Amino acid sequence: MSIEIIKLAPTLLHVFKAGESIPKKEKRIIYGQATSDANGIATFYVTDNALANGNPLLSTIDFAVSSVYSTNASINLRPRVQMREKNIAAKYVSANVTNISGVTVLGISVLGSENPVSGVIVDFMVLGSFDH
Repeated sequence: MSIEIIKLAPTLLHVFKAGESIPKKEKRIIYGQATSDANGIATFYVTDNALANGNPLLSTIDFAVSSVYSTNASINLRPRVQMREKNIAAKYVSANVTNISGVTVLGISVLGSENPVSGVIVDFMVLGSFDH
């Protein structure tokens, strides 16, 4: 598991309040990956050591997205990902990873349910503020 901070040279992205000449906050974009657990939950820690006990790299999480890549030929076996939680203390974001199982009648899937999928690598991109 790794965390990368994308810096926009020569400084980070500045966010100004109307009428301000010096920004009060800066934005960071942080990219990383996490693997889904037995419950289908992938948790990405936005901390200095990429663990739950680390120090947060952000003051607030403004926006987060998750994605998963699969080349499985069966649409039912392809994992799907959706954002689950943005931690209020800005330490982590999490996503649910599921796939579909269903009943097939005459070659047509008529009923389906979402099931958690473990062991799937999920990509996260997090945009957040930090005080300087």
